[in-house]
Amino acid sequence: MDRKLVLLIMAGGMLLLLVGFVSRQNSKTDFDEAREMIVMRQIAHSILQQTGDSSSPVSPVKRISENKFQLTFPVSFSFSPDSLVKSIDRIISKHDLPSNYIVQVSEAQNNKVVFGYAILGTEQQNIVPCRGRRQPALPYTIFISFRDKPFSPGTWLILGGVCLLIAAAVITLRSKRNRQTTTETETANNAINPSLQIGNYLFYPSVQRLVFAGEEIILTSKESKLLSIFAAEPNEIIDRNRLQKEVWEDEGVIVGRSLDVFVSKLRKRLEQDSAVKINSIHGKGYKLEIG
Repeated sequence: MDRKLVLLIMAGGMLLLLVGFVSRQNSKTDFDEAREMIVMRQIAHSILQQTGDSSSPVSPVKRISENKFQLTFPVSFSFSPDSLVKSIDRIISKHDLPSNYIVQVSEAQNNKVVFGYAILGTEQQNIVPCRGRRQPALPYTIFISFRDKPFSPGTWLILGGVCLLIAAAVITLRSKRNRQTTTETETANNAINPSLQIGNYLFYPSVQRLVFAGEEIILTSKESKLLSIFAAEPNEIIDRNRLQKEVWEDEGVIVGRSLDVFVSKLRKRLEQDSAVKINSIHGKGYKLEIG
């Protein structure tokens, strides 16, 4: 059962991993990436227009990482932080780009950040310092970074697949540990309570138990004593007087039919294995025959 369950869980985990990786690979197409670059060029064009420059070419936009862009400008310009914030936000909102992003404006020559702000979804969370402080005309570089999506559908599928594979490993280890514990317990039990093989039966004299095909049969003390004598000398005739003496010697009085009654009980205990029989030997006693 555990093996089938582990195989099913592993198959499910591998399927989720495969679908998750494919989903992540396809989460942003070449079309999406080209569209983002065009929107960034639109932002650069708008900034130049705000400065009154409608003739300078827009420099190529550089994608630094999946969600970070660098905008450079061929000329120096001065800008108002308020106008810059409104212009960039208007274009980003219009083209449905992520609503959480950070903008940093650096001097192109020394990479010193002169202005920066964060748009975090709501007016209360937005961080826009230095409003009203117009920046001097310099060659600037603008960096726009969008927040990564922490858990895309593909990421959730991958996490689910990993969890299933971990679960399969845990079940496998637990099953292996249980089997080891069972084996150690059985070994310990056998050491404490040694068994005797009687055909397909296991006989544990110290705890008065017979076991057949995993089924436990509880014996009385006299049944156990009697069977111990038979098991010690299989296929040998055991004298009737000896059996009576060894089994009933502590009671003082021996009832003649007691031995026959208990032999009959043992025969019923052993009847599940047709190769095991207790036969009466006329005028002598009994014999435990094991075929």
